[in-house]
Amino acid sequence: MPSSPNPRVTRPPADALPSRLEALLESLTDRHLADRLTHVHRAAAVAIDRLGHLSIAKYEPTTLESDGGADLALWETMAPAIGDTLVGVNQLVSAIHQQFPPPARAASTTDTGWAPPPASSDERLAQEVEVVLHATAELLSKRVSELGQQMRKPEVVSDRWTLMAKLQAFRADFRVRIGDLVYLTAAAFEDVRREDVVPGYVHQVGARSALRGAAADLRRSLQGRLERATKAEAPSRPALARQMAESVSAFITLPASVALRTPQKHHVLTFRAHLQEAAGQGELAADVLSSHVEPFLSFLEEAMDEVTRTWLIVHDRELWASCGAKLEQADMHLTLGSPGAARVLADAVDTAAALYGRSAPFDGFLRKARQEAAEGLDEANSLGLLERFRERLAALPFS
Repeated sequence: MPSSPNPRVTRPPADALPSRLEALLESLTDRHLADRLTHVHRAAAVAIDRLGHLSIAKYEPTTLESDGGADLALWETMAPAIGDTLVGVNQLVSAIHQQFPPPARAASTTDTGWAPPPASSDERLAQEVEVVLHATAELLSKRVSELGQQMRKPEVVSDRWTLMAKLQAFRADFRVRIGDLVYLTAAAFEDVRREDVVPGYVHQVGARSALRGAAADLRRSLQGRLERATKAEAPSRPALARQMAESVSAFITLPASVALRTPQKHHVLTFRAHLQEAAGQGELAADVLSSHVEPFLSFLEEAMDEVTRTWLIVHDRELWASCGAKLEQADMHLTLGSPGAARVLADAVDTAAALYGRSAPFDGFLRKARQEAAEGLDEANSLGLLERFRERLAALPFS
């Protein structure tokens, strides 16, 4: 019997809200407020979706060769995507103004008028939400205007890398501000996590976690080849430079590298160009590769530290706690002589995979633990892995 074709994965509607946010809105006793907030949150989801699907990476140069600046072809390609993004942001601002009309401005700075205090806690929260919405709408409108001004500057549009960096920075800023809007207006009513209520936030965090892991593998590959280069003869070093360049090229083509900021990607391509130039030489002195690789390794470490600080602190702590709970379960299984210890330990190793890149010692432990789990764990091996896992987990830096 022929196998049935794989079912097509249907993409959710652009205005779909996370289930936790929908439940929160449904629970509000003030249904008029809930309906108005739902309209705003759906407009925010559409804007975030459009920002997320504007892949700046496909417009970026893949080499350092000059292409004559931001030519007409580039603008013709990018204009619809940029326009669609701005439409999403402007539609959100319009939705805010429609559902929560801003208060009339006073005729003078001294004529502030008098407003009665909130009659209830619900009314106080509603006023708090309105302040957040109005302030965010004003900030978004200002940023839209600033984007237009930047796109008219010759120093921006004359250099493709500068243009891409500006576009990516504005896109990221729009998405963060809109996410903050959703989070604050939801957290006013219940204690919620950002990843549970902000559309697309889980995918953003996952992309940064994947980037950190890919960068850790690249760093390990470069360090290993650099060590070999210090021991190799001069005629053998160009081949190692070529292998390094190939590793960098592979890193750039990974989906995870899309999460790199444009200036960071420019740095990576510059490094690859230096390696390719070195690979074309007949022989290399001992210090040539180290003069390129060591500064790049420092750059990569700093870049991933920034990713961790900006995106992954809460993510890492939750994984740390989850792994700790699984290790406690494994300990109980071992105490009872249950074969469940091996299963739970393997599950803990899988969970910890998203921490890869957080710490070099933990990465080394994790690579070995994966191999041990894949080969099968008996009682003695489970006990040894449990003890080492606890030690490495406790040593993870969370300062």
